[in-house]
Amino acid sequence: MQLRKKNKYDTVGIGVLTGLILPIAIFFIVYLIGENEMSFTNYISGMWRMQALVKIGSLCVFTNVAAFWIFLRLKYEKAARGVLGATILYAFVVLISRAI
Repeated sequence: MQLRKKNKYDTVGIGVLTGLILPIAIFFIVYLIGENEMSFTNYISGMWRMQALVKIGSLCVFTNVAAFWIFLRLKYEKAARGVLGATILYAFVVLISRAI
């Protein structure tokens, strides 16, 4: 049986960090591309009033699928597990926000 070399990036913490930061970065990119003449706080409050903030946030979390597959292709199973955990955390946030 061949032993795999341990990689310093194959940790659950790296996966969780990637899974939490990537959707937020995508959300900022969407803001910068779409409504750059509006302040960010006005953008957020307008999206909240239109009840679109959760929908756009859910679409941004979809990018975690790409991170998950990249980690799996690199054989970083622990990091992929962290991305999955962050995605489930976002799912709970969406579930709670829909209940409010």
